[in-house]
Amino acid sequence: MKTWIFFLSFMAFVGVAWAQEADFEQWKIKRTAELTGEDGWLNLAGLFWMEARSPYLEEANSTLGFAEKAGFTTLGKFEFGQDSVWFVGTSLLNQEKNSLSELNRTLVFPTAYGSGGVYYKNWKWTIIQRGGNYALRMRDLSHPNLREFTPTPTFDYNSTFRLPAKLIPRFNQTMDIPNVLGQVISWKVIGVLQFEYEGKDFELLVVDELGKLFVLFSDETSAQQTYPTGRYLYVNPPDAKGMTLLDFNYAYNPPCAYTEFATCPIPPKSNRLPFAVHAGEKMPKGH
Repeated sequence: MKTWIFFLSFMAFVGVAWAQEADFEQWKIKRTAELTGEDGWLNLAGLFWMEARSPYLEEANSTLGFAEKAGFTTLGKFEFGQDSVWFVGTSLLNQEKNSLSELNRTLVFPTAYGSGGVYYKNWKWTIIQRGGNYALRMRDLSHPNLREFTPTPTFDYNSTFRLPAKLIPRFNQTMDIPNVLGQVISWKVIGVLQFEYEGKDFELLVVDELGKLFVLFSDETSAQQTYPTGRYLYVNPPDAKGMTLLDFNYAYNPPCAYTEFATCPIPPKSNRLPFAVHAGEKMPKGH
């Protein structure tokens, strides 16, 4: 009887382990699709900071630029509201059968995450805001990086780094976090995740990222096997007792690991783990 119970327990363990690894493999496939997709990071070709005194967008030397006055190559004009940016396309843009087929005043910021964008030839652009400043993020939909990309290497799935954690909420709290451009952005603090690793207690600060629990961290693999500034990780919402799983196998590289045109936040000092997290994505090839 004991042998039979042991066998069933062992098979259950094997089944769980297999399911975890299968989910991890699917996540890697999804990550590649995200990076190479239209709104991924590999096709970024420019990040242009905007000024109200130069509101006209024009084509110049096979790229996009801003001008104070309209000209023959002007694609449209930006109009800046208090917390918004609008765009009025010109006939030149309309001739390219752009998504803005009507020459009406159209809201381009804010828009829903992953939606919107204006197309012209092989380009797509959207508007982002960082530190109170607006920037045009330009994508080349035929960027050479898309052809040359190889999937990001990862550590093998390691259940050792699948850890139970308790979320200790923090209310009405924000934290200033600098990004790679030196800008300081205020993030909403969700709380602190408390967990145990190898018999010692640790904690990680959790911030809000589009309504999700988001962790920016570094560890002893940083700048060795993984990206120098650190990695990012989403965490599932806690249960009624405040418990969740901190699965470092899904730790991923910041966008700056793939492009110079990203505005990646840097993990705070409190989230520097004093041990090596041999799980998740490694440094991309060529970086």
